[in-house]
Amino acid sequence: MTVCRCKDVGHIVSVGGVLLILAAMFFVGTEGGEDPLIWGPNLGAIGEDFVYVSWNASRAVGVELCYATAASYDSSGVWEDVLTFEPHMGVAETRLEGLLPGTTYYYQILIGEEETAYSSLVGRFTTSSPDTKEFSFLVYGDTRSFPDRHELVVDNMLESESGAVLVVNTGDLVESPTIGRFRTFFGVIGDLALSCPYLSVIGNHERGHFRYYEFLPLPNGGGKEDEQWWSFDYGNVHFMGLDSCVLSGANAIARMREQLEWAKADLASCNSEFKVVFFHHPIYSSTWAGGVANEGLRSLWEPIFIENKVDIVFNGHMHCYEHFYVNGIHYVVTGGGGAPLQAPISAIAEGTVFRSYGELHYVLVTVDEDRMNVEVISVATVSDDKVSLSASGYLLESFDVVQEQ
Repeated sequence: MTVCRCKDVGHIVSVGGVLLILAAMFFVGTEGGEDPLIWGPNLGAIGEDFVYVSWNASRAVGVELCYATAASYDSSGVWEDVLTFEPHMGVAETRLEGLLPGTTYYYQILIGEEETAYSSLVGRFTTSSPDTKEFSFLVYGDTRSFPDRHELVVDNMLESESGAVLVVNTGDLVESPTIGRFRTFFGVIGDLALSCPYLSVIGNHERGHFRYYEFLPLPNGGGKEDEQWWSFDYGNVHFMGLDSCVLSGANAIARMREQLEWAKADLASCNSEFKVVFFHHPIYSSTWAGGVANEGLRSLWEPIFIENKVDIVFNGHMHCYEHFYVNGIHYVVTGGGGAPLQAPISAIAEGTVFRSYGELHYVLVTVDEDRMNVEVISVATVSDDKVSLSASGYLLESFDVVQEQ
């Protein structure tokens, strides 16, 4: 029997397959009015035996979360289990646990109100496993400002990268952390987050707002809500998310010290083949004044990355694509998710390998045993506010990150 913990959704009941079939029969053939789901269901943090699922309801409704292994559902068409939640309005988040490692699942949300029923689309996810060494994940960032451009990027990922096991946003999800802008954001990512666990690091435009932590089911780590910085393993890759915004604001020194100590301990205890780090403000970028490094972050974090043999670092903040290779570490700036794209910079920062401006884009990382292939895929070019779609699958850059024996 699956156990579920949930924030602010009331009493939870775990029901077996027989009762689930009866519940499913109740929903068949009913016609709905206004869908109470503002957004969701969305996937969040994921591991070997769990995944987080979240949704936002416009009114107090009871929810049934149905799920089954893909093998079982494909053969029988019947859900194996259901979790039942008492009526709740607003954002809900639940940890679906007791899952099988390295297994693909289907899931769906059902909502019943008197004689009316609503159902979400059927989503899919695949849990991790210690034996998982072949998979792909997506990275992109700076999705604020132009939802239509963000939607172009998301649609391209949906069409071309449906096999990705998770996606990470490098921050600046929204222009400002208002409910309306977050609602637009979740409307854009809805189909993607339905079947691709959606994670993020916080950007300066989120302003440290509580809604960022309330709306996104992130991995555990430390800081605010235990999600300001985080880490988890998926297969042979260790993922770490940091908050580069702590360099400013009240108690900045104490918060950065706390994060630094956590990051040192986390990376030192990691035995994964690959170590991948995410945070918003880049260490290296030609956009920094004079085309130099961000010395504040560089002096604090780069020694830790070098000592613990981090393989690749992903950042946002700069609205372009940049790739640097310094001290054995790849640094990738991916800020082409929908924010205003910047003009080319004449200065060239230390360690520059490749850079591109004026391109909406995302990054596809394919893990294959002891190698990660990084492909930077252009979605469209933007010139004088005119958006021109790129050829399907057009690569800005491709490179390998090889695990040394």
